[in-house]
Amino acid sequence: MSDELEQKRQEKIANFKLNFSDDIDGEETEISSSSEDDAGTVEESGVSENEKSDSVEFVMDIDKSSDVYDDISSGKNDDIDSYSGNPADEEETVDKNALKKAKRLDRKRQRKKSKKNRAIFRIVWLTMIIFVSIMLGQYIMIGVNDLLAVGREENKSVSITIPKNASLNDIASILYKNHVINNEGFFKVYAVLTKSTTGFTNGTFKIDTNKDYQAIINYMQSDMNRTDVVTLQFTEGMTVTDYAELLEEGKVCSAKDFLDMCNSTKFDEDYEFIKDIKNSDKRYYKLEGYLFPDTYDFYVGEDTDSVIRKFLANYRRKLYLTKSRAEGFEKKVTIKERAEKLNMSMEDVIKLASLIQAEAADEEDMYMVSSVLHNRLNTLKTGGKNSSGEEGLDYLQLDSTIYYPYGSKSEVPASLRNSYVSNFSTYKYKGLPNGPICNPGLEAIQAAVSPADTDYYYFCHKPATDDQPAVAYYAKTNAEHLKNRAKAGII
Repeated sequence: MSDELEQKRQEKIANFKLNFSDDIDGEETEISSSSEDDAGTVEESGVSENEKSDSVEFVMDIDKSSDVYDDISSGKNDDIDSYSGNPADEEETVDKNALKKAKRLDRKRQRKKSKKNRAIFRIVWLTMIIFVSIMLGQYIMIGVNDLLAVGREENKSVSITIPKNASLNDIASILYKNHVINNEGFFKVYAVLTKSTTGFTNGTFKIDTNKDYQAIINYMQSDMNRTDVVTLQFTEGMTVTDYAELLEEGKVCSAKDFLDMCNSTKFDEDYEFIKDIKNSDKRYYKLEGYLFPDTYDFYVGEDTDSVIRKFLANYRRKLYLTKSRAEGFEKKVTIKERAEKLNMSMEDVIKLASLIQAEAADEEDMYMVSSVLHNRLNTLKTGGKNSSGEEGLDYLQLDSTIYYPYGSKSEVPASLRNSYVSNFSTYKYKGLPNGPICNPGLEAIQAAVSPADTDYYYFCHKPATDDQPAVAYYAKTNAEHLKNRAKAGII
């Protein structure tokens, strides 16, 4: 379209040239034709003089006030454009309008699409809420039923084992796998809400499947309900190392852990008789003598601390709290009170009792052996001499102390056997040893605080046989003692 307009405009220019000289003040307006050169040009282009004149006249007949004139003078005529006209601007204007219209249409489509999407989202969201509500309701209903033990399998007892340091997840999983609970997750939620996530006891339990959650938690937080109970008997005269071996055999705790703790300071503040020990550095095992021999119930894998406290608590109960009738006292007294009457510390009582336990042939012999040892200990005040003038009696000379803490020479490590000297040896050191050499029983302890009244300084035994028990011999002098040794078949 723009090319056609441009061509017409060029043709008009070629045909004529208009010169307007308008006198705005009313002067005559002169309209002249083209110069001769221009006329010649017109002629050359094939336009006759008459035609040129007609053209001029045509133009001159145009009323200046007409719309045509205004269009020609302003360059707005559709057929004749001014020289300043730019078709590209028109095209750009058209393009901008089209772009705006396209944008308006796109925005309209987006608003319509957004409205539709919001409607879909609301439907989906509502559907999800309904679905979740249904699922949550079912979960809560199933969980509450399980919490109250409703819908469980037929009531029966099952055995479960909880390992040490088990987490809540571990416990819930074990209960679920053994059909004690039906909802593992709900059990954990309940435990958290009731602050029952800890305190569970390790070990083996026999538990009924009809218990509610709280009953299950209470049941498993008590040692009393464990079934993995190990009953062990510790006899009088056993040493700390004997205790350690028996405990390990019973799978209660490891021997090493037990021996290590027997040399610790962990129990000093809780037990005054342990705190009173002044020479721990000279003892092989600090707790030797204080692990009261008795029959005990333990649990498989029980904490070593708990194991030792059972021994020490029994020791305190039997010696410091339990009262009984005793000669020389009007009312019942404790072992500690009986020791005080002899001006003996409880530490010395246990040392002496351990020697009596290791040396005596039977309970009756214990009081006689106690008498011999008391008589010898009294010579510490006289330089080891007795009233007969015999010397060296302040050395107790007991074979049971030679190889302690080993039971005999054969138990001493081969590399030390020929040169080993125990710092508990009563052949080398005067008086009582640095500590007890075993854990004495109650009878030996009573003998230590209630010795027989004799003037013996020596004793020996004929070993027991399958047919006859051991026979004890006592003597006042060394000469008598040598004869007794011969009778006993020792020399």
